[in-house]
Amino acid sequence: MPIYLYPYLRTTNNSAPYEDLRLASLGVIAATVKVKTREAIDFLLASEVMPLCLQSIEVGRELSKTVATFIVEKILSDHVGMAYVCVIPERYHAVIRALDMLAKAQNQPSSRLVKLLVSCYTYLSEKQVMFLPKTIPPPS
Repeated sequence: MPIYLYPYLRTTNNSAPYEDLRLASLGVIAATVKVKTREAIDFLLASEVMPLCLQSIEVGRELSKTVATFIVEKILSDHVGMAYVCVIPERYHAVIRALDMLAKAQNQPSSRLVKLLVSCYTYLSEKQVMFLPKTIPPPS
């Protein structure tokens, strides 16, 4: 079912009807990921939901950004989801860029959005060591 909603997440149009469709689609996916079963996480990762959530974080309004960040946070809280994000450095950095952009763009973010951002950063900081250089250069 969620795959039928993906075209609504791909749109970059911010007009009210498109934003309503984006929010409703994200709501269905959020309900799926909230259950946090292995099958749900595996399906969402296999169907490439993460790039769509990152796009929604970038182009959506605050409520869409919050729901998309909730989905990302639930994926990052799962070890398979974290492995999916960390398997390729570019994927890891794409998530960090979207979260950074979200953190910088919000003047007065909701407390819920702040909690989700902190949670996402916490999960990602645990894996950041994977992308550090193998040897640390001596100080100059």
